[in-house]
Amino acid sequence: MVYSRYGFSFSLLKEDDIELVRRWRNDPVVSNNFEFRDHITPEMQKEWFRSIHNVNNLYTIIGYQGEKIGVINLKNIDWETRTGEGGIFLPDVKYHQTIIPAIISYISTEIIFVMFEWKIGYAHVLKENKSVQQFVSLLGYELMPRQEDVLNQKYRITSDSFEKRRPKLLKAISALVGNDKAGVFCVEPVDYADPVVLQWEDKVRTNRFISQFETTEEGRFYYFS
Repeated sequence: MVYSRYGFSFSLLKEDDIELVRRWRNDPVVSNNFEFRDHITPEMQKEWFRSIHNVNNLYTIIGYQGEKIGVINLKNIDWETRTGEGGIFLPDVKYHQTIIPAIISYISTEIIFVMFEWKIGYAHVLKENKSVQQFVSLLGYELMPRQEDVLNQKYRITSDSFEKRRPKLLKAISALVGNDKAGVFCVEPVDYADPVVLQWEDKVRTNRFISQFETTEEGRFYYFS
């Protein structure tokens, strides 16, 4: 199961990748951006994976130019209210001062409001992390009330707020990457018997933004407008 957009891929986190994610998460470059900074053991990581491998939490590995470069996640999803919380981390500092974090932030927000048709999204950003605050503000996130003195501040974005900014953001990003192709969601043959993947596919298949569907030897493809 993978979503592709602007040359990036977002593949469903599998158990084979959790040790890589654990090493990333224990790196001070990453952990210093989280409220929880204790060392994560392999046993803790396995227990964590068992708790999030379901349709109420979506953790994906970011792929770029043939490399695995980080994680985006959507967690604590409430499908009745269409709400949840998103997050991103990129362990390699070579990407931090590039346009890549902004593009990935945009794609992750597009996923929640276009692919999954959420109404509200949330994010937590450390008070001292000014660069991430700038990214989320550009997307339409707003600091929630009574967060000024909180270390791990909570932000909120609505689908209406994102849609107002989306045309300009689409134009700017498409020009930067030289690619205006829409996003594609694919369920690969290896995942046809995976019950969690099939639940995610059920969330996507009736989406009003899907412009085309096809099945090939490489999988089932959903193209978004």
